[in-house]
Amino acid sequence: MAPRPAGRIRVHPILPALSTEKFYAGVKKKPGPKCKQLAESLRAAPRRVEYPYRSYKVSYKLRVLSYWITPSIGAGPTQLRKPTRAETATRFGVPEANLSRWKKEEQEGKFQGLTLEQYRVPGGGRRRKWEVLEQALYEKFRYRRASGGIVRRGWFRRVSKELFLQHYPDEAQTSFCFSNGWFRRFLSFHQVSLRFVTNTASQLPSDFSNAILNWMRFNRRNSQLRPGNGQVPGDVLADVGRYTLSNIVNMDQTPLPFEYLEGRTCNQKGEKTIWAQSSHSGWDKRQATIQLAVFADGIPRVKPLVFFRGLGVGATILTERETYDPRVVVKFNPKAYANSSNMVEWLDEQLVPILEGRPTLLVLDLFGAHKTEEVLDTFSANDIVVSMIPGGCTSLVQPLDVSINQPFKDILRVSRLTFR
Repeated sequence: MAPRPAGRIRVHPILPALSTEKFYAGVKKKPGPKCKQLAESLRAAPRRVEYPYRSYKVSYKLRVLSYWITPSIGAGPTQLRKPTRAETATRFGVPEANLSRWKKEEQEGKFQGLTLEQYRVPGGGRRRKWEVLEQALYEKFRYRRASGGIVRRGWFRRVSKELFLQHYPDEAQTSFCFSNGWFRRFLSFHQVSLRFVTNTASQLPSDFSNAILNWMRFNRRNSQLRPGNGQVPGDVLADVGRYTLSNIVNMDQTPLPFEYLEGRTCNQKGEKTIWAQSSHSGWDKRQATIQLAVFADGIPRVKPLVFFRGLGVGATILTERETYDPRVVVKFNPKAYANSSNMVEWLDEQLVPILEGRPTLLVLDLFGAHKTEEVLDTFSANDIVVSMIPGGCTSLVQPLDVSINQPFKDILRVSRLTFR
C-alpha cells in the first residue's frame, strides 16, 4: 500500500469537501474563557509586598520600643550600646516607619495611658520586676565572658541570688525565685544562648586589638626597602615591599591523633557501656604532630613534616618506613612534637634551599622551640625575618589556624573512617 502524501486532508467519501475555516465555523463554540496568545497574556509582575498589613497590640508596640531604647548590643568587652532603628526593625520584622510613629504616639500618651516607664517587657509580655538585678547580672556575665570564663546555668543561679541580697536587702529572700520562666525571659531579652566552645586559649589578651595592630605594624615596617651601603646591595621592590609572595611563609604545628573516635554514637537504650571499634589498642590515646607550611602565592613548596614518638629504630620501624608516602617527611623524637633541633633541620633541609637567598618573612606562633638561640641564629644567617603572632591571637590572624588546620583534620577524619 502506497503511503499517503504529506499535507493532504482526508476527505469523507460522501460528505462534500469543506475547507478547515468553513468546517470549524459551523461548530458550536464551547462556553468559558478562550485561549489567548502568549504575547497578549503577559502582564507586569506584581509589586513585592515587603511588610503585609498587620495590627499590633499596645503591649507589642511597647515591647519593641523598650528594646529600641535599651542598651543590649555589645560594643566592646564590657560596653553596651542601643540598637539602631534598622536593627530593631529587622529583629521584630516591622517597617522602620512604624517605630518612629509608635515612639511619637507613646510620647503623646496615645497608648491607653501606658508609657515605657511603666511598662518594660523582656522576651514575654510582663513588666520586669527585678530590673536592677537583671542589669547587674548581665554586666557581670559580659565581663566574665570577655575574660574567657565559662558561664552555665549554675553560674547565673548563684550570682543572681548574691545580687538580689545586694540590691534588695529589704525584700524577703523567698520573693525572688530563679524559675525557668524568669531565666528564659532574661536570656531572650539580652539575646544570650548556650553555645559550643570553638576556640580555647590559655591566656586571652586584655586588649587583643592593640596587640594585633602592633603586630601588623611590625610586619609593615619590616617590609620596607633597606638601602645598601655601597658594599652590600640594597633590597629590590617586590610584590609586598621587599618580599615576593613566594617568600612570605606561615608555619605551624598541630596535634594529629592516631585514631578518630567521635565521642558520640547511636546505641540502644539501657546499656551502660558503649563500645567503639579501634584499629589498634591504645591508638586513641597516642598522638603525633604534623607541621604544615603555606606560602602567600598558594604554591606548596615544603613537604608536610610528621613527628612520631620514639627513636625511630628497630625492625618494626624499619618495616614501617617503607610504607611512608614520599610526599611526607617523617621524624622521630621522645615527645612527638618539634624541638629546636628539628626546627634547625627543617630550615636547613627544606625551607632555606627554596628561598634562593631572597629576604623572607616567616610567621610563627610563640612556641618555645621557635625562640631558642640556635633557631634565631639560623633565621638571621639566612635573611629570614620572624614575625611572632601575639599570644592568644593565633585563632584570629594565623592563616593555618583560621582556614587550613580544621579542614585538613576533617579530610583526614573522613578518609580514616572510609578506609577503616
